[in-house]
Formats: sequence, C-alpha cells, structure tokens
Amino acid sequence: MSPMPACTAREIHLKKMTRRYITLPSTVSTNADLKARLAAADGPVFDVIRAVTQTGGRGRLGRSFFSPPGGLYFSAALPLTGQETNVPCLTLVAGLCVCRALEDLCGAVLRVKWPNDVYLNGKKLCGILCELVTVPTPAAVVGVGVNLNAAQEEIPPELRGKMTSLRAEGVSAPAPEALMKAVVDRLDRAVYEDRVLSDASAATAYMEQINDRSLLTGQPVSFTAGGKTRSGIFLRAAADGAALVRLPEGRVETVVSGEIVLLP
Repeated sequence: MSPMPACTAREIHLKKMTRRYITLPSTVSTNADLKARLAAADGPVFDVIRAVTQTGGRGRLGRSFFSPPGGLYFSAALPLTGQETNVPCLTLVAGLCVCRALEDLCGAVLRVKWPNDVYLNGKKLCGILCELVTVPTPAAVVGVGVNLNAAQEEIPPELRGKMTSLRAEGVSAPAPEALMKAVVDRLDRAVYEDRVLSDASAATAYMEQINDRSLLTGQPVSFTAGGKTRSGIFLRAAADGAALVRLPEGRVETVVSGEIVLLP
C-alpha cells in the first residue's frame, strides 16, 4: 500500500480549528465584516459572524439581498490551503448543507437552484454568496441568508410569489443559532473531512446529491453567455459546479457563471 501523502503544517493547523461565533445586532453586510477580519489577520480565521439584520445585504451580480429582522444572516470563514482545485463548487455545496440542516431541524423539503439559491415550494427561501480571499492567507467567505419568519405581507410586493419564508409556508422555523451551527458543521465536514474542494471523487459524490434535489433538472431554462441569451433544457451541475444545458440543436452548453432562469 502506498504511504499517505504528508500533511503540510497549514493543513494540520486547519484540522485543529475552533469556531468563534459573533452576533451583531445590525450591520451592513456580514460578508464585508468577515472579509475585513480576514484582511487584518496574520493567520487562519475561523470566525462566523451573524447579524440580526443587515442594512446592505448583498447577493450575486451586485444585487441587494432583502434581510428583514427574524431571518438568519451569517458569514463563515473557511480557511484554505491554497491547493484546492475545485473551489467553484463551494456555492452549490453550501446550498446542499442548508437543505440538509433545515430538513433535519424542521422537516422542510427543499431544492437547490443553480448556482446559489435554495427553494421551498417553488419560491426562493435562501440565498448564498461565496467570495474568495487570497491575502494575507487564502480563505473562502460563505454568506448565507435564510428567510425564517417574515410574514407574506412583509415581503416586498415585487418579490411576492418569488420569495418566501418558512413561516409563510407554514413551517415552524428553528432557532437561528441552531440552524447556523448546523449549516456550519456540515460545511466543515464537507470541506475539511470529505475534502470536497480538492478530492475529485468527493466532489462527484456531493454533486450527485445536489443534482438529486435540483430545482432545474429537466426543465426549460434561459441563460446569457457571451452577451447572447439562449434557451435549452437544464441537464445537471457538473462536478466543478458548472451548469450543463442542452440547446435545441442538441449541443450541450457549459455555463460557468451568470444567471439561469426557469422558463414558464
């Protein structure tokens, strides 16, 4: 049997992590707060920052993220070795972790929508924003926002029918702290124990589970690539996190970034 490769000092240090949870009454963005902590640190940071509310929550593509009181808004630092080869799959993996945590805590049946949302009963329940930091030490910042307790009438009119909360769907919401820790525990297991960002077989196994609960699989979608909007059938997410869409002429398009919209 071949010997196991030796761990670097950094890998050994990452295995000895201790999470520190910080709760703020309000902030502009937990991702921004955590990135500032990372920039000022001289070593790995395992902080998780939660805010009761955010005044400037951010989503993908520069969009704002609706963050009313009563939801769960947090960002977790995931220090990396710098040798990870599959960081782009992290957003989908984080979505799977949210699904599993919520299903275990309150029994809700959830779906992952490529690339960064979690859906309940066909409406968005959770958004995820992952950002990569390379200096002074490499790390991923995983921002998670889950709408727990907003009543239907509290959701902005332009989002009603598209966005929901556990309360609006008749599901009893777990305590925010319990849900946060359940999600972070699953993220830590995926990244540090299963090595989903660096082990090809682990990435494939996780993506199979993500595809099993995909909102889009087999559905007609539209997407924009190269400045051109196309339509096709969503096939699956690949192990590296890219979306595979079959075009009308039969060719399969690989979509690595942007937005995919479910067509009526």
